[in-house]
Amino acid sequence: MLFIIIPIIMTFGLSLTNYTGGPNFSFTGLKNYIIAFTSPIFTRSLWITLKYVIFAVGFQILFALLFAIILNEKLLLNSFFRGVIFLPNIIASVAIGLSFMVILEPNNGMLNQLLNFFGLPSSRWLADPKSALGTIIAVSVWQNFGYYMIILLGGLQQINPCLYEAAEIDGAGALRKLISITIPGLSPVLFFSFTMSIIGGFKVFDLIYVMTGGSEGGGPAGSTKVVVLEIYQNAFQRFRFGYASAQSVILLIIILGITLWQYRQQKKWVTYDA
Repeated sequence: MLFIIIPIIMTFGLSLTNYTGGPNFSFTGLKNYIIAFTSPIFTRSLWITLKYVIFAVGFQILFALLFAIILNEKLLLNSFFRGVIFLPNIIASVAIGLSFMVILEPNNGMLNQLLNFFGLPSSRWLADPKSALGTIIAVSVWQNFGYYMIILLGGLQQINPCLYEAAEIDGAGALRKLISITIPGLSPVLFFSFTMSIIGGFKVFDLIYVMTGGSEGGGPAGSTKVVVLEIYQNAFQRFRFGYASAQSVILLIIILGITLWQYRQQKKWVTYDA
């Protein structure tokens, strides 16, 4: 009630006003929402956020599933590799962002030096509008897929081994077992992972703010300006709290709508009999 319900109600109330932080403000109705939906800056930030979510979530779950299957086997130093892959998830995003700013520095960054050592062309990474968002997605995937790997690993260990033994007797190969046993057996865990990853993707802020000079505009030519960064700039730099609140409500509705849609779809693809 104190940290969720009341702030949501207050945000919705502010979204109907022209509040700028001072004592004088007035009721404006749906004006802020009309401005938001007709603003090319806000609609572009929605599109950039959607691209981030699609690629970041897709690669996070893909790598998480791949490494979960590999590390579910009895391998040497299994626990060590699980810990190493999970480690980036517990490091502060600000620290990761600052570290990769050094690694990806266009002139003397370690990555470009490594590429030049092997005779490969260097890149401007975060300074190029064409590669900035993709670079941030790559860093985000590296940071977060270990968390979902641990969750999927737990799901794999709950699948009855007898199902794999029966499949081998019937002559099923690795791909057939993955499609017919592993994926259905992991469907509840995959559903949870997709849901949490999508919600986290729509709320991305810290990596972009740190790595691309977010306070000045969201990276080169605004190519990494996601919705939360646009909300932050309107609220705490331009002091347009009413307008920023309206954008926040729109983002809440989008996340809520996608989450509810996923819950409706889970009945079609989530199984619990494995």
